[in-house]
Amino acid sequence: MNTSTTYIIIGVLLLLLGSGITALIFTIMRRSEIKRASSEALIIVERAKQEAQQILTESELKIKEKLLLDEQNLERQWKAKRKELSRIESELESKEERLDRLTNKLREDQNQLELREKKFRENEERIKSLLKEAEDFSKVQRAKLEEIASMTSSEAKIELMKQLESEAKKEAARIIKKIEESARERAKNFARFILMQSIEKVVPHLPLESFVITFKLPSEEMKGRVIGREGRNIRAFEKITGVDIIVDDTPETILLACHNPLRREIAKVTLEKLVEDGRIHPARIEEFYLKAIDTVEEHIHSIGKEALYQLGIHNMHDKLIMSIGRLKLRTGYKGNLLEHSMETAKIATYIAQMLSANVETIKRASILHEIGHVEEHTGDISPLLLAAQLAKQYGESQSVVNIITHLAKQTDSAILEARILDVAEQLAISVPGISADNLEKYIDRLDAIEKMVHSMRGVERAYAMKAGRELLIYVKPKEVDDEYTLWLSKEIAEKLEQEVRFSGQIKVQVLRETRHIDYAT
Repeated sequence: MNTSTTYIIIGVLLLLLGSGITALIFTIMRRSEIKRASSEALIIVERAKQEAQQILTESELKIKEKLLLDEQNLERQWKAKRKELSRIESELESKEERLDRLTNKLREDQNQLELREKKFRENEERIKSLLKEAEDFSKVQRAKLEEIASMTSSEAKIELMKQLESEAKKEAARIIKKIEESARERAKNFARFILMQSIEKVVPHLPLESFVITFKLPSEEMKGRVIGREGRNIRAFEKITGVDIIVDDTPETILLACHNPLRREIAKVTLEKLVEDGRIHPARIEEFYLKAIDTVEEHIHSIGKEALYQLGIHNMHDKLIMSIGRLKLRTGYKGNLLEHSMETAKIATYIAQMLSANVETIKRASILHEIGHVEEHTGDISPLLLAAQLAKQYGESQSVVNIITHLAKQTDSAILEARILDVAEQLAISVPGISADNLEKYIDRLDAIEKMVHSMRGVERAYAMKAGRELLIYVKPKEVDDEYTLWLSKEIAEKLEQEVRFSGQIKVQVLRETRHIDYAT
């Protein structure tokens, strides 16, 4: 065996020895770790047991505390219930005592009632016997009376009923007269207050318009320039504007004539601009005419807006505003239609405020009810119906349309606002200076009223006074009595309401005079 082999064997042995030692050391270390882990696990388990025991102890304490609180709450509730039961028990006892007292009182009342019934039966028997005696006595007396008066009992009853009826009529007439006088006085005061409030606030401004406008020229020379060479300018002006120019001998004055107020106003503005410019020829006339149309329309629109502003009306269609402005150019009721519509609106507004009616609706209907007069080519349709159609077409409410429509029908309307507008228009028309009835029609109207009154029974004379606002009637005193005069005045008033159309009220006075004449000699 050589040396290298020996070294190899020794190395192997040393390697085996080192592996054994390493395995031994590893085994010792692993056993030590296992032992340490076991001791730590025991410690953890012991600690967990202690914590579990502590948690269990705390839970038991909490449960005991909760049970104690529940027990205290139950005890309080039990005490409260016991107190309530005691109170109810005491109330029941007091009610039982009151019931016992009421029962005793009821027994006493029943006993008294039985005694009263007994007395009542005794009195009833006594009354029956007295009634029988009275009836027998009455028969005897009736027979004696019939024998003395030569009348049967039925005839006497009829005569008595007549007397009672007459007395009842007289008493009823006195009561009715008293009530009516009181009601009329209150109504008269209230109506006087409303009308005075309405009329005193309306100051009429009545610029009268006609079909002719007088135009003042700055000089006589300007008249010749307006006429033009061989009348060329005046013919062109009349053809373009549709308005006739009347030239007379009045110095520095010409007349513009046209039935259409809008055309007349446009022609006036056109002529003003031409005179101001000084250059007058057909082309210039047409140019200023087109400008005048815009100027007049703007002016009319501003007039309509100003009228609505004065009445406190907002949110109205421009077409309706233009129609309201054009009312300024129209005349009616011998006055300006715009002024008439505004006066009507003001009076209607004051009356509506007094009667708690719809003020906004009646204002809009009042200012719009005449706009049908400014429309052209209307055919046979009534201006009021046309005004209602225009109001509906341009966005006014149905209530406004209904008021104007009812005004066109000229009949009594169930709509309060329509009746107020009718009264307000009559008042606006009746203001002194606005209109006056034809004298013949006025006289015929008064004669018709007097003839109607003369046809009534017992009327001797009748006079219509104060423009038909008061009737003075004398009756024949020998034919009628005082009570009949009350019924006569009432019947005449009702007949006037049914047969005569008027605004405001008519006072009916019925007089019965009794004159006694004697002579001393």
